[in-house]
Amino acid sequence: MEVTHYRSAEGNGPTIAYVCFKIPEWGLHLNGCSLIRARSGGRFISFPSKKYQKDGEDKYAPYFGFDRLVGERFQKTAKAAIDEWVKQREIE
Repeated sequence: MEVTHYRSAEGNGPTIAYVCFKIPEWGLHLNGCSLIRARSGGRFISFPSKKYQKDGEDKYAPYFGFDRLVGERFQKTAKAAIDEWVKQREIE
């Protein structure tokens, strides 16, 4: 998995960055993801989603998701790819 686009979103609430990925082994380009700071202090990748309202509050329904184990592997791999991408740009 590789990061094809990364744009910092610092100062935009819990959103850290907007990210796009390429997953060559799946032939997949995954655009419109967000790197989010969790309330627990960790980070997670949020998939593209549709905004809707429920009980007067904004909610978001992701367009797709993974089974639990695949999702955990995706999250781990995607965060590692982001960390490597950022590290490479800090060196240059």
